[in-house]
Amino acid sequence: MTRTIPDSLLAGLTAGVLTATLGAPGIATAATRPRSATLCTIRPLPMPADVTHGEARAIDPTGRFVAGRGLRITGDVWEELLLLWDGPRVTVVPSDPSRRLEAVNRYGVMVGSAFVDGTHRPWRYRDGRLEWLPVPATVSGSWPNGINARGDIVGHGSVEETETALPLRWPADRPGTVEVVDAPANSAAQEILDDGTIVGTAGPSGGATTPTAWVRRPDGRIDRLTAPGTTGTWIRAAQGDWAVGGAGPEGAQVLMRWNLRDGSTVPVHPGLPSVQDVNAWGTVLGDRAVDRGDRLVPLPGAVPGAVIIMAWAIADNGTIVGSTNGTGLRPVRWNGC
Repeated sequence: MTRTIPDSLLAGLTAGVLTATLGAPGIATAATRPRSATLCTIRPLPMPADVTHGEARAIDPTGRFVAGRGLRITGDVWEELLLLWDGPRVTVVPSDPSRRLEAVNRYGVMVGSAFVDGTHRPWRYRDGRLEWLPVPATVSGSWPNGINARGDIVGHGSVEETETALPLRWPADRPGTVEVVDAPANSAAQEILDDGTIVGTAGPSGGATTPTAWVRRPDGRIDRLTAPGTTGTWIRAAQGDWAVGGAGPEGAQVLMRWNLRDGSTVPVHPGLPSVQDVNAWGTVLGDRAVDRGDRLVPLPGAVPGAVIIMAWAIADNGTIVGSTNGTGLRPVRWNGC
C-alpha cells in the first residue's frame, strides 16, 4: 500500500559529526551536577541499512536505552517503525503511522498510544512484544505519558460524555489492571517517579478557569505546584526532585522549574524558548539548548538554512537525544553539553 510520508519523517540528515565547545553566560539558580570540562558533541545514532529516516524521542534516566521512530521504504511502500537503541545495537519494531511513542524506562520498556478503530489505545513494548494496555470502560480514548523503573505507567483517559480527563495508572505489580489516580478533577498524569510520586496537570473544572500543576506523594498527599504572581501552571516533565513546565495566562506564560521536595520555584534561563525535559539534577532541556542552572549551553549541529536540530529528552548523565533535519531526518545524540 502506498502511503504519504508523515510530516515528522520528511526531512534530512546532516553529513559528518559536528563538534563544538559552546557556552553562554547564564544565571546561577538550580544546583546542577558538577562535571569536568568536556566538548559538547553531536553524533548520529546508528540505523539499519534499509531505514532512511529516523528520530530519537526518548531516553531512559540512566542513558542506556534510547527510543524513537524510523521509516523504511521498499518500492512504493513506506513503513513506519519503532526503534530501540541499547548502546550501539538497534532493535526494529514494525509499527504504523498512528503509533505514538512517549517514554522508555531503564529496562528498555517503551510505552505510547495508537489510533485504532476510531479511538486512541495505550500500548507497551517489552520482551520483544507489543501489547495493548487495559482501559476503563468510561473513557473513549487513553494515552500513557510516563513509566518508572518498576514498570508503573501513568497517563490519562478522555471521558467524552463530560469532556474531562481521568488520570490513569497501570501498576506493574497488578498486571492487566488500570486504576484512576486520586488526583484533582479533570487531570492528566504526566510522570511517575521511581518512588511512586506522580506529577500532572489539572484542567479547568469546578469553577476554576486555568490549569493547575500538582504532585501526588507516595503517601497520597497532593500538593499544588504554584508560581508567585501568576495564575495557572502546567507540567511538561519531571525526574528526581525536579519538574518543569510553565505558569501564567495563555500568551504570557513564563517557563518554570519546581523543586518537588518543597514546591519552591527556580527560574528557567530567559534565553530558553521552550522546555522539553528535565533530569534528576535539575538540568532543563529546551529544543535547541540546555539550561544547566549556571549557564545556557546551545546544542551544536544546526546550520542556518540547511540543517535544523530538535532535542527531545535528557538522561541523568547528561546525554541528550533528538534529531537533525537537513537532507533527511536523522536520530542523534549529544554528549558533554
